[in-house]
Amino acid sequence: MTTYSITERFLEGQHGLMRYWESSPHQGVPVVLIHGYGGMIEHWRAVTRPIAAQHSLFALDLYFFGQSDIPARPPDRRMWAEQVAELIAATCPGPAVVIGHSMGGMVAAQLAHDFPHMVRGLVLVASTGLRDPHNQPSPFDHAILNVLRTGGVGELLADALPSSWGARQGLVSAYYRKDRVTPEMVDLFAAPLVRPGGARAYLAVSRNFSHLFLEIERGAITAPSLLIWGEHDRSVPPSLAERFKQTLLPQAEVAVIPETGHCPFDETPEAFLNVLLPWIERIAT
Repeated sequence: MTTYSITERFLEGQHGLMRYWESSPHQGVPVVLIHGYGGMIEHWRAVTRPIAAQHSLFALDLYFFGQSDIPARPPDRRMWAEQVAELIAATCPGPAVVIGHSMGGMVAAQLAHDFPHMVRGLVLVASTGLRDPHNQPSPFDHAILNVLRTGGVGELLADALPSSWGARQGLVSAYYRKDRVTPEMVDLFAAPLVRPGGARAYLAVSRNFSHLFLEIERGAITAPSLLIWGEHDRSVPPSLAERFKQTLLPQAEVAVIPETGHCPFDETPEAFLNVLLPWIERIAT
């Protein structure tokens, strides 16, 4: 078996410095991992080494999150797609299989649309990005978003709420397997919130949720596509996988993983890899 290593690096992009991981030596096909809202590279850690054992692995922190810079401009899907495109152009030996989770799925789809020559395959994991009248925020969530959008009030909450409390609440609501939400994971997700400007960076993205929807016609993305969902995903229900297939990606294969919630790559990594790795082999040949 080929030995490999994974190294943390930084790349200067047009909107600031971005943190990324890269495996070496390069082998197989390039695989790029894009985390979701509030996430960072480390959220993929249960699957990074198995992927890197077969393929060239790249994973990044999106701007506003993790250890990447917080740009002065408002966040939007095209800025993040351009960020990933810059990473692929600078580091990947050819077009990549791009895997996006939750909000990162929206970014991956935008990338596949705007930079099709860079995307060999598209994998959306419990992706957001569709306007779905059947998946609206609950009255409680809607009220919270309204508070966050209120000038001054959102800043007060962002500065006052303990970062570990917010991180834990978000993780517990997303995970079906609650035992996976360990104190170590809570600390991992809380850390970016306490860096200078961190909490307000998350607030800026939260305030822009209404603009983070894909505006792409059905069939405009032609890359081979795979949709992976958790059976018990309460954040983005698995019924949305079929909506993605019907409204955006008619060529997509759909896989629903049992006994898992919004983060199948971390909750049930072996089942996730059993779906992902054979699919990559099929499209790579």
